[in-house]
Order: sequence, then structure tokens, then C-alpha cells
Amino acid sequence: MHLRTLLGELIDSTFFLSTGDALKEALVRIAARHDFERFAYLSLEATSARSFAVSNYPEEWQSLYFRRHYMVVDPVVTIGKRIMHIFHWCADEHRRRATKDERGFWNAASAFDIRAGVTVPVRGPFGQVAMLTFASANGLRAKEFNVSECVAATTAVAYLNSRYCTMRPSTMLPRPVLSDREILCLRWIAAGKTMSDIAQLSGLTYRTVRWDLDNVRAKLNVKNIKQALVLALELGML
Repeated sequence: MHLRTLLGELIDSTFFLSTGDALKEALVRIAARHDFERFAYLSLEATSARSFAVSNYPEEWQSLYFRRHYMVVDPVVTIGKRIMHIFHWCADEHRRRATKDERGFWNAASAFDIRAGVTVPVRGPFGQVAMLTFASANGLRAKEFNVSECVAATTAVAYLNSRYCTMRPSTMLPRPVLSDREILCLRWIAAGKTMSDIAQLSGLTYRTVRWDLDNVRAKLNVKNIKQALVLALELGML
């Protein structure tokens, strides 16, 4: 991979193309020219349902990813949010020190020939985080990126992100689905009840109530139950 060439092509394509479909086709071509079979652009909003993804990953993998809520355990997303600069990743290396859920993710991804890649995360406005990933079925030689490469990668993806933010998203992330019991617990929270109150009122155990509310936070991709309540009201779930 010639990083500077890839980033230059990315900036040029972003500048000249004006539609999401055209930009997606350009990203597919750029990925292929640099020996990547797949690409994925992910925009994660902190407090709204406007998150979206654009990729040429297999449709079956995309469906599985969202259905199993892999975004919550995806190590690439987790690492990207934490370090906020370009990095390599490899399924075989990460699997050795992964949690049970993370191993499940890597095993599923590898089954679709998503085994290694390069990801560039950038921060956007109002808590948004965007990530561009180029993925391969083959292993990649680990490389430490220098400061100038990190800056160049961030600049290119930030420009891409600004263009996508003004375009109609190609693929909206599926609307979160809460179970009837999760909605019930959230409604009791909205009424000012504690988890102990909810357990007593609903006939559930405290552990079950906590489990349901933890699932609500994970499904809505928020940090605390207050944010979950605000987002659920915004989405008309309550």
C-alpha cells in the first residue's frame, strides 16, 4: 500500500464527485488499486439516529453486523474511538487477546474474508466520529505510521466526512429495536423510578432490570440511561 498515493486519490475523488453513489464507486476503485477488496465509511452520531454507513462489504455481512449489534463490540470501532489516528488491524492478532464477544466478532468477520485492514478515525461536529476502513482478505504487514502520515490521513478522511455529511446517506443504519420489557423498564425510568423500584413493580429481579437497561444503552449506542431516555423519546419509542 502506497499511503500517500491512496490519500491523494481520496482527496481528488472527494473534490470532484458530487453524489454519494459516485463517491462510493470511486472508493471501490481506490481500494482495489491498493489491493483492498473492501472499504467501509462509518459515521457515528453521539445523540441521534442519524448514524449511517457506506461500504461494499457483502450484504449478508452488513445484515449480520447490524442484527447482532456488532458495532458495540467491534474492536476496530473501539480502537478508533480511543486513539483517533490511523492504525492497522489484523483479525488473527486481535483474536489472541480478545474477549469472548470480540472473538465471535472476529470469527464472523473472517468468514466473510474480512481479516485485516487500515482504519482512519476522525472527529466531527457535536460528538460525531467518522471512520474510513480499507479491508483485505489477506494479512497486512504491520507498520507504525509517522506524524506526517497521521496528519495526512486525518485530513483526507475529514474532507471525505465533510462531503458525506452534506450528501444523502447511501445506507442508513437500521433503527434500533427494543424488546417490550426493555421499553417497559425505560418507561419506568422516565417516570422517575429506580431499578429497585422497577424490579418490585414489574416482578422482575434487580439483575434482570439492570440487564435490560444495559441492553437499551448498547442498542442505542449511548453512554448512560439519561442519554438513552432522550434518544428513545426522540425516536418515538416511548
